Amino acid sequence: MSPGRRGPPRPLTPERAWDHALWLLGRQAYSAAELERRLLRRQLAKPEAERVVARLRELGLLDDARYAESYVDARKRAKGTRALRVELHRKGVGEEEIEAALSEAGESDQLAVALDLLGRHSWRFADAAGEDLDVARRARARAAAFLARRGFAPDVVAEALSRTWPDEH
Repeated sequence: MSPGRRGPPRPLTPERAWDHALWLLGRQAYSAAELERRLLRRQLAKPEAERVVARLRELGLLDDARYAESYVDARKRAKGTRALRVELHRKGVGEEEIEAALSEAGESDQLAVALDLLGRHSWRFADAAGEDLDVARRARARAAAFLARRGFAPDVVAEALSRTWPDEH
């Protein structure tokens, strides 16, 4: 083993699982499913991991609805609702909690975010307003792909492009 590497983490015992879960939550927020996966990765038995997660929920230290709300709030200025939905699903948050968290980020908000992103990243698409039609089309296509990769719906992308470059078709 190299000098800087400690090796694989020690398996968790049921006695240490509670402290480890609290330590993890002290570092960052987790969904219940994420935290359970972290405990299982440390070779804690599934019933023990479920017990720890259930107790944390009971004490209000683990709340998927609150987690989803803060996750969306922290990222809604850089991503569309589609991307946020996929990320929250990946983190094991339930559909009901996701819907509640995303209800705040409405369609008009999404358009404002998309327009803001295009403005902040305008240097990437400077050719879109150029005289050469092929170059302008390619730049608009790059702008559309840029927004689509960030999880914006096609209608939001189209509206943002038409508002940014109104004279283009």
